[in-house]
Amino acid sequence: MADFEWPTFGGGRGDMTKHVIDADSIHANLRDLLPVDRLAEMEPLVQLASDIVAKNNLHTVILKLPEAPSQPKWGKGYMTSELAADCQEKLTEPNTILHLKCPLYIQRKNSSPDESYFDMYITRDYSDHSRKPRFIREGITIPEDRVSKVRGYTSLVVVGSGPLATLLGDSENPAHTEWEKNATKFKGKYKWGPSTIDFVRLSVGKAIQLMSQGDKEQDYTLLSDIFYLEQPESEEEVPDQRLKKKKKEAGDQAESSPPKPHEARPRHYRLSKIDGGFILKGPREPMPLTRSFRVTVAYDFVGASKISALKKYHKNDFSLDKARYVDQPQARNVENLEVGGNTLEFTAQTNDFEVSVTGFDNERDIIVDVKSEALKTDEKI
Repeated sequence: MADFEWPTFGGGRGDMTKHVIDADSIHANLRDLLPVDRLAEMEPLVQLASDIVAKNNLHTVILKLPEAPSQPKWGKGYMTSELAADCQEKLTEPNTILHLKCPLYIQRKNSSPDESYFDMYITRDYSDHSRKPRFIREGITIPEDRVSKVRGYTSLVVVGSGPLATLLGDSENPAHTEWEKNATKFKGKYKWGPSTIDFVRLSVGKAIQLMSQGDKEQDYTLLSDIFYLEQPESEEEVPDQRLKKKKKEAGDQAESSPPKPHEARPRHYRLSKIDGGFILKGPREPMPLTRSFRVTVAYDFVGASKISALKKYHKNDFSLDKARYVDQPQARNVENLEVGGNTLEFTAQTNDFEVSVTGFDNERDIIVDVKSEALKTDEKI
């Protein structure tokens, strides 16, 4: 139990009120301690934390540690269909807290692997709010603003002391607000390091997705109001796997008719992967007009479409303009080159141009988006 001199948000400047905060009083005092606009966000989280400490209505499920040390992945080998069905069933019971014990391997470079784990606590939230999972590493709350909200659930991810906590601590910025894959103490130190961060960061959404695929008597509407995929604005936002499947299914249903002849779209550039990065070259054919180019690059991450990954670029991943965590961009036969954090813009008069960037993390995939348009004749330099 603790006594606090705490400012009352409803009072005047400097108005102080004494509150005793313990397991019983915190719920009653919460409305005095927080601004009104934070109550809807914090009340369910405080209730969940209180129930976890008191071990009220906890249902524990231990997920399956891979037989051999390997990169952690969310899949049916990790959460079997039987476990997924059990979790799904328990989450339909009122006030039940699903406790997932999530084991994984942590391995430093040139060292033997260690077993570790983290705890995930999920409970149903029947309001219309979407909430971000809350992450706690050895008692420190890590906001992780880049994590997507989950509709219909309140969740906590707790990492106690051990190899995983050490890995995540090495990746944290000085303010302890996020896990950075290019942090000085972290980069290159761990095998599967960046993948491990994604594994924890995306754990709640991935676990819920697997739960919806349990193999008991299936209720396809059970999670439809709380777990859904937003409709993409265009085909560009649809991940390649889903897009290929969609086109294949459409082709299966189409009437048998000869394909319509069409002309191949001309390509105004050639994009290739090179060691540690990419190179953009001009087309093989001459360019009749000067063209402008805009190149946008970001690291890919699990579960993201191309557009989503590009939008979630963060300056702590790399900065092209400062050559931070990447090499200085190289260009030949281009004009008006402008370099941003994750963008390159330039014009080219002929097809004999090259732009390349190297120095990216070899353990992570990069996404490169190129847009080009012809300039009007009177704009030709």
